[in-house]
This record gives sequence, structure tokens and C-alpha cells, in this order.
Amino acid sequence: MPEECGLKIIDRYVFLELLPPFAIGLLVLVVLILTQQTLMIMNLLVNKGLSVQTVFRLVLAIFPQFLTMIIPVSVLAASTATFHRLASDGEITALKASGIGLSRLLLPLFFFALLGFLGSFYMSAKALETQGMSLQDMLIRVLQNKLSLGIKPQVFNNFMDRFVIYVDRMPTFSSLQGVFIYKKPAKGESKTIIMAQQGELLNEKSPPGIRLKLKSGTLFRSGKSQQFVRFQTYDLTIIGHFSQTDRTGPRTIASLKRQIGKDSHPDSALLRSLEDAYKNYTYPFSCLIFAFLGIPFGIYAKRSGKLAGFVFATASVILFYVLNTLDDLMVARRMISPFLGSLAPDIVLGSLMIVLLTLVFKEITLTLPAFFWPFRIQSPRP
Repeated sequence: MPEECGLKIIDRYVFLELLPPFAIGLLVLVVLILTQQTLMIMNLLVNKGLSVQTVFRLVLAIFPQFLTMIIPVSVLAASTATFHRLASDGEITALKASGIGLSRLLLPLFFFALLGFLGSFYMSAKALETQGMSLQDMLIRVLQNKLSLGIKPQVFNNFMDRFVIYVDRMPTFSSLQGVFIYKKPAKGESKTIIMAQQGELLNEKSPPGIRLKLKSGTLFRSGKSQQFVRFQTYDLTIIGHFSQTDRTGPRTIASLKRQIGKDSHPDSALLRSLEDAYKNYTYPFSCLIFAFLGIPFGIYAKRSGKLAGFVFATASVILFYVLNTLDDLMVARRMISPFLGSLAPDIVLGSLMIVLLTLVFKEITLTLPAFFWPFRIQSPRP
């Protein structure tokens, strides 16, 4: 009975040791992502004239996609830091001397990894609501009740890096007078300049978007053959894509497979979309792999230097994302199936985890290559 109570104390102790580095890692990564998006947020607040509430809704809409990737990395950081500390302080050695093997520490680690898996899976399910949507597509949704788009009269307004709009007067938020529009050309397109006496901003619900209905104006388009057109009415899409093929919601795995099955040579974009749909279910499993990778990383880091654990963890994360990128390329080129592409990174890292755990449990010393020598901390000689 006392032995069973002691094991429960050890389980609780290891689990609680995992929480602080996980929280710190999660917080640091969230701050880094928000810092990276600061320019976009400030642009929406200042140049687009959006309210703080609207921008906050936009950030919340895209945040589950980030958390799906952040949680597994934070689990790896927590596991590596915890086992590095346990090994450095001699606590693992003390447990072995007490007859408690390293395998006994797997239970609290598995429970911690399971919580990370559930959290990542939940965020992945939330991200399905915006699956395949770009930042512009999500911006369309939060702008549905913001017809003015932040247009300021007698100012050159830049929107989505596609349009420069100048309006002489705005009697209301949606009506414009004296309109000048310059449309920046994309690849293969020509420069377009539009001038109109009047205009009206219209909010489209299905498919979502915002367009500008111009009246009594002229259109000039440069290129190999220049065009000069006078019009009574002209519709210009500002945000959104108005076509019958546009979709108003995320595509499911079943619908993507049906669409791919109709074509003997399916489009690579459809294959990539199907792979991304599979990754919403396979990606959270990386929490379980990363958690157990932290054991050898932390223990070998103790033997190789204080920075070695950070190097191990960073290298494995980079490897994971490189594998995901390679898989995306191979799926797009039809070299592997979308399902295999979604599983391949977990298979590779899972195999690495099994090899390293075997070395740790057999207490085999791992000789590091010369690359890691600068990170070795030699003990001072007496």
C-alpha cells in the first residue's frame, strides 16, 4: 500500500513538472505568432478602418489553425525540459536505485500527451470551419456588416494590395461620388483604371464578398491591345470571387474524394485539399510522438550539454515541417496518395522515437557527431 501511494506521488510529481514548461512554450509561441501578425492587424485597424472587435473576431477565426501546430511543439518542449531536469538533478538515477525503472515514468507522460492530443484535435476540429480558406476569405466573413470598408473620402485607399480607390465624396457609408479606381495587375493581367461619377458598395451573402456597382464612367485597360470603354453600369468585385464554383463552407473528405473520383487525372489542388483534410485528423497524433521523443532528448542533452536538448527539439520540429512540405510536393505531383502523405511525417518521427527510446532503455550511450561538439559542457577538472 505505501509503495502504491508512492507511485501515485511520482505520477503526480512528473505530471506537474510537465505543466510549467508546456505553458511557457505555448505562451512564447503564441506571442511570436501574434508578433508576426502585428503588421496585418495594424493594417486592418488603421488602413481598413475596422473596429477592434472585428479584428479580434478575425484573429479568433484563424487562431485554431495556429494552435493545432503550436500544441505539439509545446508538448515536445515540456517533455524535453522535464526529463533534462530530472536527469541533470540525478532524480532518474535515484528512482532507479529505489527499484523504479524509467518505464514507470511513461504513465504520467502518456496522460500528459493524451491531453495535448485532445487539445490539438479539438483545435483541429475548430479549424475545419475555415478549412482551405485564406486570410482574405476569412476577412470576407467578418466584413459582411462593414460595407464602408474603411473608405475615406479624398484619400487614396489601398485594399488587399489589389485596388487603389479614391472617392471625392461619400454622402452615406455605402454611396460614393467621384470615384477613381486603379486595379493592380496580377500575373498575365493588364493595368486597369476606372473612373465613375457614382458608385455603391454592395454586400453579397452567397457567395460571400463585397462588390462595387459603378455608374456613368469610363474604363481604360492597357496591354497588348488597349481598351477604352464607356459604361452606364459596371460591377467590380472588391473582395471575394463571384462564380458558380465558389463554395460557402469547408469541403469534407467525402466530397473531395467524390470530386477526385470523377476525374481520371484530378487537379493537384484537389489532392492537396484532401491531404489537408486528412491532416486535421492525423496531425494531433504528433503530440504522442513528440512527448515520448522528449525522453531521449532530455536524457542525452544532460550528457551532451545544456543546449543539446534545445538543438534536438528544434531539429525534430524542423524535420517534421520539412517532411510535411515534401509530402505536400509529392502529393501534388501524384507520387503518393493524400492519405499516405498525411501519415508519412508521423511514421518517420515515430520510427525515430522507437529507436531512441530503445537506446535509452538499454542505456546505450549515443555518440554525437562533430556538429554538436560546441554544445558540450565539460566538467571542470579538480
